[in-house]
Amino acid sequence: MIQRIVIMAFIILLLTACELAPVKQVQQSDSLIKIQNRADQAYWNEDWETAEQEYLTLTKQAPDDAESWFRLGNVYAQTERLEASVTAYREALARDDSNSKVWHNLGIVQLRQASTTFNEMIEHTNASDPLNQRARYMLDAITRAMAARFGVTVTE
Repeated sequence: MIQRIVIMAFIILLLTACELAPVKQVQQSDSLIKIQNRADQAYWNEDWETAEQEYLTLTKQAPDDAESWFRLGNVYAQTERLEASVTAYREALARDDSNSKVWHNLGIVQLRQASTTFNEMIEHTNASDPLNQRARYMLDAITRAMAARFGVTVTE
């Protein structure tokens, strides 16, 4: 009799544990949806600090979500943290390498980095150096390309 009660208790315990797993998943999903909503709201309001914190939370809790990595990359680009932006975009591409928005923004950020590099080169090298002149041409070409195609200007 006691053995039968122990077996029944064990079965009930197993059934209860099986039913708790979906509840926990639903709670996690609800939590992620709330974080996503806060992140998106901050993003659209250009509250970059809050958006960054919320997207960082999302990338930790749902690391396979390419969109969160993409938005985090955009936050970094908006706040002039270009290296961090490139890293976040690469994380997004590791999860979805067919996302043209990510590729586009990665290219723009890398052009901005190239502009900065050529501008610094011009400032720190001798104007008579042939590579200094080449850097001027490159900087001019990047500036024109970005302005003509995207309405983006790069200041010197």
